[in-house]
Amino acid sequence: MSFKKISRNVYVASYAPQSGVLVTFGKDASKAVDLANGEKPSTTQSAANEYVRRGENDDKLLVMHRLATESPNKWQFITTRRNFIGGLGIGPHRKEIVNREFKYVPVLDPAFDQWHERLDLEVYLAAASYQIAFCGELNVLLTLTTDKKVKSLEVVDAMEVRAKRPEAKSNKVTKYLISPRFGYEKKVPKADYKEVNAFDPSAPTKFAQALIHVKHPLPGQKYYGFEPWWGSAKWTSISNRVTDYYDATFENGAFLTHHVDIPDDYFDQDGSTQEEQDELRNKVLDEISNTLIGLDKANKILFTFSKITIDGRTIQGVKVTPIQNPINDEAFIKMFEVANQVQASAHGVRPDLAGITIGNQLGTSGKEIVASANYMQDYMTIFDKKLLCKPVLFAMRIDGVAENLIPYVYRITSYTQDVTPKSSPDNPNSEPETKEQDADK
Repeated sequence: MSFKKISRNVYVASYAPQSGVLVTFGKDASKAVDLANGEKPSTTQSAANEYVRRGENDDKLLVMHRLATESPNKWQFITTRRNFIGGLGIGPHRKEIVNREFKYVPVLDPAFDQWHERLDLEVYLAAASYQIAFCGELNVLLTLTTDKKVKSLEVVDAMEVRAKRPEAKSNKVTKYLISPRFGYEKKVPKADYKEVNAFDPSAPTKFAQALIHVKHPLPGQKYYGFEPWWGSAKWTSISNRVTDYYDATFENGAFLTHHVDIPDDYFDQDGSTQEEQDELRNKVLDEISNTLIGLDKANKILFTFSKITIDGRTIQGVKVTPIQNPINDEAFIKMFEVANQVQASAHGVRPDLAGITIGNQLGTSGKEIVASANYMQDYMTIFDKKLLCKPVLFAMRIDGVAENLIPYVYRITSYTQDVTPKSSPDNPNSEPETKEQDADK
């Protein structure tokens, strides 16, 4: 038997003129972990680590979901990115060079449209786009019919998916586990999760049901996805605390709205006892408070008792002075704005597209918004779209739909008056380019 090296750690062992065995050498993945999730490598193979946890306590996605839910705009960032990932939907495309530029050109295919409707890919698109924008990975349950055609493509929430730890000395995940209890318990028993084979691209119809698990190949993340916005957790917490501050301010009534100055002997009456004077004082103060306070008692009133004014004159009666309290907490407002800007950067979303700019920054022109939108879909989400389309590509090849074409996301187009060129198909008043114009390019 002879060995021939064809690549690093890849050899072919020939034992007959036209027969051979492919031999590879890889690292032991049974003890590997995802760096961003904070888990440490295990030295033992026990039931406690039968599946790979998402984070040290297996609740990484739950923590990030809670953080986003407590934020006034985090889900808006995620939703904006989702919109650009999903675009106008998935359809067959052909790779072409148009005007010296490489493009994905959409192709009309009635057979694909029927197939698209049968699998309800609109539901797939919405769910899959959200998964990628939230956690940078996609889990799709592919189910085949008895004649090995695609029956369904179902997006499974990443929170419910765990990779079964590979066997010792293995470097590949062959099974995934599905359970809604993952993340809520440190160890989910076997009886409470479903075991599914991992999809094998080299034998796509090998299993009647398989899980397609795709993610961005981020360094250090062997098993699960990771989205850059997770790194903005502390900034998100800061912006959440700013809103908590204002909520507590209104709830607890931190604003003094009136100053009521009352003569010290105002409630003294001849022959009255101290108890009677106290009762009268409390009754009058309650009546004044009920008259001046508002907004579910969110404001406060300051009462003082004195006999003389600052200049030494005697006060003849009760004096009520309104107090101006404009909200001028500029430090908190600026902190909130900076936190939003940092978070938008973490999501790869321009603030004008996410709708979080405030004040005089709202004056963004239509031209700038269109430019931002084009930047988002042409540069910032291109790999997300390819990730979105990969399970669809597998399904297309299994069913033999739209052969020689690839699935891709339809591009969002926009028309801005006096900005969009007349030669653009987005312009309702488009005019074809002349030969002279085309030659000048």
